[in-house]
This record gives sequence, structure tokens and C-alpha cells, in this order.
Amino acid sequence: MFYTSIVLFFGFLVFTVSSFGGTIALGGLVSVTLLFAMVSNLLLLPSLLLSFEKKISNKNVIKEPTIQILPPKEVKDKGVK
Repeated sequence: MFYTSIVLFFGFLVFTVSSFGGTIALGGLVSVTLLFAMVSNLLLLPSLLLSFEKKISNKNVIKEPTIQILPPKEVKDKGVK
């Protein structure tokens, strides 16, 4: 995702050296949009997900697995009686 955004950013930035005004505007707008989208995906999205984790989490969480894949861990007695 990171390298794709950088390559596309510089690819559309090349349009800004054109002699046609529409192509210059397209290159500038798309480049800025790609840069903003990459920065928000890398910085803003993780922080938003962490801050809203309790609000968007599933309330009906299954506590016991339906299929036992691993053997259950044995509880070690610490000698307290």
C-alpha cells in the first residue's frame, strides 16, 4: 500500500509539468489526494480504530470456542491451600 501510493503520487505529479492547464490541475489534485489518503491511512485510521474499539466491538463475544483445536492448558497449583 505504501509503495503503491508513492509511485502513483509521483506518477500523477509528472502531469504538473504539462503545458495544458487541465492536465496540470488533474496531476496536482490527484497527487495531493493520494498523499492525503496515504497519510490518513497510516496515521489517522489506526488511532481512530483504537479510540472507538469499545464502541464498535461485538457485544456477543463467544467465550468458549466451539471446536477445541489445542488441548486445554493445565492449571498449576501454586501450593496455596
